Amino acid sequence: MMVEILLFSAVLFSKSLDFEDIRRFTFFGDEKKGDSECVMPGGIIISYQKISELYFSVDGKEFFFLPVPITASGYINGVKVCEPDFPVEEINLRRRLKKRFESSDMYDKIKAEKQLLKDIFSQFSNKMWEGDFIFPVKDYKSIRWNFGMRRKINGYLSGYHKGIDISSRKGTKVFASNSGVVVLARRFTLEGNLIVIDHGNGVFSIYAHLWKFFVKEGDRVSKGELIGLVGSTGRSTAPHLHFGVKVSGVDVHPAIFFNISKIVSETTGLVGK
Repeated sequence: MMVEILLFSAVLFSKSLDFEDIRRFTFFGDEKKGDSECVMPGGIIISYQKISELYFSVDGKEFFFLPVPITASGYINGVKVCEPDFPVEEINLRRRLKKRFESSDMYDKIKAEKQLLKDIFSQFSNKMWEGDFIFPVKDYKSIRWNFGMRRKINGYLSGYHKGIDISSRKGTKVFASNSGVVVLARRFTLEGNLIVIDHGNGVFSIYAHLWKFFVKEGDRVSKGELIGLVGSTGRSTAPHLHFGVKVSGVDVHPAIFFNISKIVSETTGLVGK
């Protein structure tokens, strides 16, 4: 059953920075359109003006966009950021698992892994992806559209959930969501077996908790290519794929890229033109 979820607000403004059209979209449920004066954290701002190096071409016209950080507040490029009401999820790790992740040695290792990811996501390469991103798992049990959810692990807040969770059987095939280059394929402490694909133009996709992966760093992959199998490695309590999207180092809701053609067309008023 599809559940109505507000994913983001896409905001369009003209070269003069005067607001021309502001729309809010709802996907994966009943779609609603209406005026909005703010953009959701984890969303994007679309502009005629070159506000970043990130761009789309629609019907021969070029549009630029900015990702809105999940922790953003106030204003970004003159656009007000909504105050989201992200829910809080309680997670209780088993004592053995909790003890494993709280050791000083493990803390240093996790810190180094986070720095490596930060360095990777700061890279910028030529655009390699085309069109909408595809769903990375075809045979799944359920999907949790829990981007932005605050997580309280064993009673302590641990930040925001920066992707979606796709529940499936261990060993289910995982596919590249779009074309690009594998920039990371290795075992991490929290993420378990982890693959990161650089799609160019500042866009990366993330595949975590894999049982196995079939690609290595430096491999070029095509949209829909088999890259691994669903697992429950790292800090995970059941087989699932954590799927995330980073844009210029900022976490955005993956559903934006599953619907990017529609978003750009509808936001820019080019539908049917």
